[in-house]
Amino acid sequence: MSRVAVSSVEALRTVAQRIAVRQDELARTVVERVRTDIVGYAIVAGEPEFDEAVRYASANIESLLSGLEGGEPISAQLLRETRRMAQQLVSRGVSLSGMHHGGRVWGAAVWEAVLAAARPDHPEEREAALEIGSRIWHHVDITSTTAALAYLDEVTDRGLLARELMDTLLAGRGDTEFAYRLANSLHLRLGERHVVVLIRGDEVAIEDATDRPLAPRVALDYIVEAARNYLRPTAGSLLAGIRLGDLVALYPVDDPEDLQRVRRDCQALARALSIDVSIGMSGWHPGLAQIAVAYAEAREAVDIAVGTGIRGRAISLEEVLVDHMVRSSPHAQRMLDGALRPLFDYDRVHRSELVETLRAYLAADANLTKCARLLNVHPNTVVYRLRRIRELTGRDPRAMDELLVLFLALKLAELKPPW
Repeated sequence: MSRVAVSSVEALRTVAQRIAVRQDELARTVVERVRTDIVGYAIVAGEPEFDEAVRYASANIESLLSGLEGGEPISAQLLRETRRMAQQLVSRGVSLSGMHHGGRVWGAAVWEAVLAAARPDHPEEREAALEIGSRIWHHVDITSTTAALAYLDEVTDRGLLARELMDTLLAGRGDTEFAYRLANSLHLRLGERHVVVLIRGDEVAIEDATDRPLAPRVALDYIVEAARNYLRPTAGSLLAGIRLGDLVALYPVDDPEDLQRVRRDCQALARALSIDVSIGMSGWHPGLAQIAVAYAEAREAVDIAVGTGIRGRAISLEEVLVDHMVRSSPHAQRMLDGALRPLFDYDRVHRSELVETLRAYLAADANLTKCARLLNVHPNTVVYRLRRIRELTGRDPRAMDELLVLFLALKLAELKPPW
């Protein structure tokens, strides 16, 4: 071995030894930075999770340092640990971009430690630092790729335990010892009540096939990652998987008031996506055994959302119940469509507020005084407008059966853009 080669190896060994002395401290620094800088990594706030993350960061540092002289590859054991850690992070709601960011944080912290350990006035140590730097980012690239594969295994249902748990819950067998055992093995905290959310991308094929074209698969993976970023329950763990080309998310909730939180999260998700999606959500159902009922509701809701062109917000079945009832009858559809057309046309030409008056009248439970108060007009004005509504539509809002037709027509118009 030449003098230069010997000195280079010695410099590598010297710098590595200086880093190894503070390996545990460096690992803790990495985890602290990850927990502080990356959304979703608050999961390492507890002592068990924090200690496990420190051990993993330290194992990566040790692998890097031990392989410097001989150029040994990352061990199969460490790669298995990387996959296991990535699967846990997926189950806890950490996104793929968050995992990649975590890898970069590790690399940056170790590189800073290398710069601090190498003496700049020694050329051999400067060269050693550059060599270690290239090894650092090679290490990050390999572990990030391994984590990404584990992530895709989970979110595309190649993770068999996650798929089995999802199937069990959607089949209405959630309140069983088998389901709880699966959840524990995946480190998931099942709630007692769940809302089911279905997200369907316009460019994603519905068929549940493994040979789907690349573009739809990429779009679906993109939706899955965004869902894990924006659907963030406060009670229990989100469980998400692919069914028939839809992303199915089981969102744990505490009480019916949490439905508004689910809606807000869905709306934030839709805004963040660069592709159009239809979102159906179930109502609030107590008990894990009711997830099957919730899933059926969400599927019906998303079908209606797709059919009526509703995008960018979550639709529940009760919101689209009118459309659900009339979809099987084209005659009823035409009748309700035509019931309000004269009012929309009249308001557009005369800049009047007949449609708004009808909405207020319904919101006031057909009470003239309350309706006038809502519109900030005199009750006589409401009487005049109701008379114009009767003249234009042929239906009297003061008669309950005819008001019901106008109500159904208005609900249908709210789901679909007017003519």
